[in-house]
Amino acid sequence: MAGEKRKRVLLENMPGFLAASLNPWLIKAKNNPERLAFILHRVTGFIIVVYLLAHVIVTSYSTNPTQWEDIMSTFANSLFNKIGEWIVAGAVIYHGLNGIRLLLVEFFGTGIGKPELPKPPYIPPSLKGGQRTGLYIVFALSIIGWMLAGILIFTGRLF
Repeated sequence: MAGEKRKRVLLENMPGFLAASLNPWLIKAKNNPERLAFILHRVTGFIIVVYLLAHVIVTSYSTNPTQWEDIMSTFANSLFNKIGEWIVAGAVIYHGLNGIRLLLVEFFGTGIGKPELPKPPYIPPSLKGGQRTGLYIVFALSIIGWMLAGILIFTGRLF
């Protein structure tokens, strides 16, 4: 038995399950807003971290007035800067709203359905209740907030 090699068994009903379970980005599912929310939460978190690192680096130049003035004049009214601010604003808005939704779901059980006997097609009860509605509310509020942030950033006034 020591010399025998074990055969790797893949689940027949889920080809590629092993690779997909190691990399959640590879899991493809139609009509799955939860997957989209997961990916957007990761991407917006990364954008926020990159922005914070850049902010710390740029702020460190404030001790030298000449360098500070050069950097601030470069970023003053450039379109590149406004687009960057708009992207960061959208990331912060979505990440914050989705974070609040996740806190409500995970700590208070908001929107999670009651447990039930699994029957095909095995739709989890959590996706039947208010959790998906909450997710759609987060998407809608994020889009509205991002549009308002864009108006404020690009025009300088809200209305």
